[in-house]
Amino acid sequence: MVAMLTSDHKEILRELALYTTFLASALSPTAVPTFCELLFGCMLSGQGFVTQALLSINNFQCVWSSYHHWLSQGKWRWRSLACRLIQLVCSKVPRGELINIGLDDWVVERFSDKAPACRPHHQHSKKRNRPTYIWGQCWVSLAVVFERAKDEVFTAIPVLSFPSPASGNASKLKIAVAMLKVVRQEVKVQGLRLLTDCWYMNWTLMQPVLEMGYEVVGQIPLNRALYALPLESTAKKRGRPKKYGIKMTPPEVEKLPEYQTTVRIYGRFRKIRYRTRVCRARFLKGRKVRVVWGRFENDKGLTESRIFIATNTGLEGIDILRIYAKRWPVEPMFQQIKHSFGCRQLWQQKLRTLLRWMHLKMAGYALLQLLTVCKNQASVGISRIPWRDQDTTTAGMLRFALAGIIPRLPIREGWNRYSQKYEFNFNSLTDGIVKEKKKAA
Repeated sequence: MVAMLTSDHKEILRELALYTTFLASALSPTAVPTFCELLFGCMLSGQGFVTQALLSINNFQCVWSSYHHWLSQGKWRWRSLACRLIQLVCSKVPRGELINIGLDDWVVERFSDKAPACRPHHQHSKKRNRPTYIWGQCWVSLAVVFERAKDEVFTAIPVLSFPSPASGNASKLKIAVAMLKVVRQEVKVQGLRLLTDCWYMNWTLMQPVLEMGYEVVGQIPLNRALYALPLESTAKKRGRPKKYGIKMTPPEVEKLPEYQTTVRIYGRFRKIRYRTRVCRARFLKGRKVRVVWGRFENDKGLTESRIFIATNTGLEGIDILRIYAKRWPVEPMFQQIKHSFGCRQLWQQKLRTLLRWMHLKMAGYALLQLLTVCKNQASVGISRIPWRDQDTTTAGMLRFALAGIIPRLPIREGWNRYSQKYEFNFNSLTDGIVKEKKKAA
């Protein structure tokens, strides 16, 4: 049995044990064995049920109800786990580089009227088989965006989520500000860059975010007022100097020089036409921003113009387009954690229990994605599929590869309570026989 583990398997498992040890410091030592079983169960399970997570590890040692009791009544804080996850993921960004934080929201459909944080939400995908408004939970999420050096693919790793409440004055903007404040408190050394779409690009969010030291790159609606910088006058005039120049209406934008280039963004090479200029944004109280008006060329011609801004006016126009393209991996991340990792089946009845289980599921997915980024070569070695590109690996592919190894290892015994470390014992591989379970967690 031991001979089946290759050097790539052992390298991945050792790295996974280091990540688990780091996250386990957010809990009490007595709760860590139960936490490890549920964490690896979340990692290997494709559904959102607690029982399914336990069945996926195959060798859990406590009764079923004890795990549910630990999730709902255990004395631990989900925010402490989220803070450790933020520190772990951000520590993998190279020193001196800005940490790209993607901000967006997603909806999990629910049917029960008693489900926590449920209310009607607008269905933005406009699918024909669904109503305009759906009943569900709207989660506001933050993700750290990486670029895998091997295949130049952007990967988003979730670190923090919170649902929009069913009632009250806590809007998604206030929730996003509070979450970004948590990230800023956990990451004090490196610079942070926020990437978001046009819904979040307003004064309510950007004013506190800019005060926290974030650099912001995002898309804004076409109706936002932008003004050129006023011409400097040598003659002295009465009154304060002009703050705004001419308004950048579509005819004024057409007067700017147009640049054409071909760059690799959104997964392929695209032809782009864009114009750029430093302007003052009225919705940011006259702050200077670098504005880019861009259009893509496709088989049907040119797409409609979109406006992108960056608070760092030293960036070039093409650089802003490349940076904003890093926000796109957040969308497939939502699809994967919702459908492939079971976050659409989180049926907890209390908000605290729901937040605990959601961040456990997110941590399981995040560790797999982190392995594909930090240990890419070893991940490709154990999860390569013949009909996929040779250098391609994903969290789903790595999960299938580990599903045949982790359930055969004694997960609970891997935690050493004396050294406070988690280690896999490669010499204790089993044949998958499940023993009788009588202990309580």
